[in-house]
Amino acid sequence: MKYYAVKHQDGKDIFTSWDACKEYMIGKKRILQKSFKTLEEAKCFLNDEELELEFKIPTAYIDGSYDANTGCYSFGGVLIKDGSYQSFCRKYEADEFSEARNVAGEIKGAGYIINYAIHQGIKELNIIYDYEGIEKWYTGVWKASSPIALAYVKFKNEVKDKIIIHFIKVKSHSNDKYNDMADKLAKSALGI
Repeated sequence: MKYYAVKHQDGKDIFTSWDACKEYMIGKKRILQKSFKTLEEAKCFLNDEELELEFKIPTAYIDGSYDANTGCYSFGGVLIKDGSYQSFCRKYEADEFSEARNVAGEIKGAGYIINYAIHQGIKELNIIYDYEGIEKWYTGVWKASSPIALAYVKFKNEVKDKIIIHFIKVKSHSNDKYNDMADKLAKSALGI
């Protein structure tokens, strides 16, 4: 089931039918509307609250950014473990991966966080991402052909026996506290 949250200048509401949502929006001004998979997410959106998910194993959020003027790319990441979090960000100068733009940052970020987790003795990790390639190249669902994808698959083959990775996709800019934080960290690494 989907939940359609609508905010406008005179109020807000949640619908479970797109037709009812469309009808409600007629004649309203300054409308913000988004769909969500859970009622909790929709309520957080309406109340300008950040959604904070809870996980039983260490969890990392990853995002990437790109500066078209310089060809530099970056990643931002947040690792949540035992009720606290660590943030990471790194800028990469223009190189052979720059043509992949922000995807290069996301892939490098995934590798960085996985490597960090292994060195911390973490045996199982959730990775929350908003770009599908993070999961699809790692799991082999997508065939790697670009330089960054090939490097990521090579990395995966080196670490796959050291850590179990669970992938969870979220919408970008979906009011998820740590996903938004990873996005901001990636941009800040580039000075954006």
